[in-house]
Amino acid sequence: KEYLRVTEPPHDYGRLLLLWAATRLPDLLDDQKRQQLLATVLDHQQEDGGWSIRSFADPEQWGNGSRAEKLRSEPEFESPPSDGHMTGLAILVAREAGVPADDSRLQSGVQWLQANQRESGRWWTRSLNTDSYHFITYSGTIYALAALDKCGVLK
Repeated sequence: KEYLRVTEPPHDYGRLLLLWAATRLPDLLDDQKRQQLLATVLDHQQEDGGWSIRSFADPEQWGNGSRAEKLRSEPEFESPPSDGHMTGLAILVAREAGVPADDSRLQSGVQWLQANQRESGRWWTRSLNTDSYHFITYSGTIYALAALDKCGVLK
């Protein structure tokens, strides 16, 4: 716990994970720090209602910079699209941090999830590592389902 209290996360994705940990360890962070982290997560919401994992860290921060060239060369680098992994995770963590399911920001995210589920049943997320395999789609799908469940809209 002390490590998490004193070590600044390297990027906003790490800050989101710290907030998630704090939902499980109530004495980890004070209320001000929790609210600060929550605001950081919610500030990343995009106009379409979703969140993009690519907006949570600079390319040089993913994989100690080993992915920077790949990420900077992506066609959507300047305006990365929302994805299932980050949208689901952001909603899930926000709910667990106490944001009500009927909050308009979360409802916009839920609408994005409902509109962007693939015919296969998954929520696709482009890999940060490779364009051959997109294993992050698995977490994108489970986070999306967990978020929808936390918001009471799973059937």
